[in-house]
Amino acid sequence: MNKNDLRYIKTEKIIKESFKKCVEKHGFEKVTVSMICEKGLISRNAFYLHFTDKYDLLDRMFDEFDAEVIKKYNDNIMYSVLKKDMFSATEQYFNAITDRREDFLFLIKCSRTRVEESIQKIIVENPIKKIIPDFDERKKDIKIALNIRYMFSAMVAYTEYWFENYDRISRSEAVFWLYKLCEQPSLLFLSHFEK
Repeated sequence: MNKNDLRYIKTEKIIKESFKKCVEKHGFEKVTVSMICEKGLISRNAFYLHFTDKYDLLDRMFDEFDAEVIKKYNDNIMYSVLKKDMFSATEQYFNAITDRREDFLFLIKCSRTRVEESIQKIIVENPIKKIIPDFDERKKDIKIALNIRYMFSAMVAYTEYWFENYDRISRSEAVFWLYKLCEQPSLLFLSHFEK
């Protein structure tokens, strides 16, 4: 079947929406392909024309999330970071992630670790590799690895909590407090590359 065919596109959309509803109700681990098909009123064959299993489906949803955030997010954040303008970098992160709020919250229900890795890849790894080609080798340093783990665990938890309570704190306040949370770890991270 042609992937540009409207029926193919519509079926894929039904599968993704059914998957989201099943995860909301049962949790990712308990969801089966049969549940997704039943919820979407589609056959298992239709599912398997699109995806090999629920893990493939989740992988594609992560790929789409990454691509959409990267599209909104540009290399300007790295320049902000290199200028040590962490407030501007934090604002850029919020600008990139806010439009994907529902996807972010859904993906966290499936794999928090994978969301942390995704955000880390988008914000740090992709842009920094353009400036520091041996970044992959340098991040093996335990101090850098610990710093990265702390920052992105904190950022994802903070973002999740704000998304769930966005009506209780303004966006500008949320940006400010995330900036305060990440300012020192970010500067510490950068200091490892200035040597």
